[in-house]
Amino acid sequence: MDNEKSKKKRAFSPSRTVWRTQMEKGIYTPHRVSRITCIVNQLLSDKVSDFLNKLGVIVYIESGRTIRELVKPRPLGLPGDIIHLQSSPVNVFRFTIPRENSQAVMECIIDAAELYIPGRGTIFSQDLMEFSKELPIINLVTLANSKRDIREATLLDKLSYVICVLSIPGSGEHLAKIALDLGICVPLITSGSGNDIRDQLGLIRITISAEKEIVHLVTPEQDSDSIIRLLIEQGKLDRPGRGFIYQTPVTIGLIDTRMKIGSQKYAASIEQIIAAIDQIKSGTTWRKRLDADSQENKGGKSFLPQDNCEIAIISDEDRIVALREACMKVGATGATTSRVLPKVAEGNQEISSTMIRSAISVPADITDRVVDILLETSTIKNDNTDRIHVLDSPAAYVHSL
Repeated sequence: MDNEKSKKKRAFSPSRTVWRTQMEKGIYTPHRVSRITCIVNQLLSDKVSDFLNKLGVIVYIESGRTIRELVKPRPLGLPGDIIHLQSSPVNVFRFTIPRENSQAVMECIIDAAELYIPGRGTIFSQDLMEFSKELPIINLVTLANSKRDIREATLLDKLSYVICVLSIPGSGEHLAKIALDLGICVPLITSGSGNDIRDQLGLIRITISAEKEIVHLVTPEQDSDSIIRLLIEQGKLDRPGRGFIYQTPVTIGLIDTRMKIGSQKYAASIEQIIAAIDQIKSGTTWRKRLDADSQENKGGKSFLPQDNCEIAIISDEDRIVALREACMKVGATGATTSRVLPKVAEGNQEISSTMIRSAISVPADITDRVVDILLETSTIKNDNTDRIHVLDSPAAYVHSL
């Protein structure tokens, strides 16, 4: 009986509620799309960018850095190793395409950048609702030609995308180290600004920076709740002004498993072995590390009501302020903004200008109101580069005063 109730709870989808509401109104038509996120070293960015330019999609690029452990032997032949954290500059590519083409596009990108080799990058797809001027389209001829001789990679399902927004400088690397110690994935850290709980603290807000470090983790689905609880505890997110954390579902993906770099003692690294077993098992379930029940008992009542939503807005810097303020009026909190560089292929000419991406985690009961006021305030009917994304967020936490 409890299992049936749990299934019914998981089946609820705030984004589907938004879909039905907007279709009934008949003013804006939400598009069912896949958002692909590709994280690659800056040295590989040209290969990904060239393919996406030929594919004809609108891409939003954000700068960041990945964190790995650099392992060196101790000097003078002493036993043991010296371990340091090392950052590598990366570019994060985000774009939307029709859902039916997502796997084929991902396989082409994996082949172009050789992402099947551990250490070269991560790529994953998420199904969501998009409000935009036009349904995203791709060059099917380019896709068909690129698919001819590609090396197919085993894409994993049952993954989750965990986003942790931190207000304390330097805390990003602390949480990244925890993720590396657990063997979850290669953490990505980006920067942004926010107006989360800081705006509710009166005079105390002067001690809390508006600048944020954002830690991104792609985790096995079965461990995601336990990982979030552990990050809340280790990052002290149960204290006012420390930040917030939430999770969104991943449809399919390929995770970078090269978490340690340095001299290799064996013919195959542990990362190569993990990647091989992932392919054999067709997933990451075999990697379960944490006991969700014990973490839940330890963490107590730490989560907000499940059924939350992530609403991401991409717009011009001048308009994003009005859009964010509109969201706040209907009760949304926890907005985090980052600069992105859009690349739009038009014939042989590429148009680029800086835009802002703002992600807001909202409870399901106000999702419709937030989307309504965003559509009223936005200019998506006139500007093809503006986007509003609505995506389920099955777990979220922010300290409440």
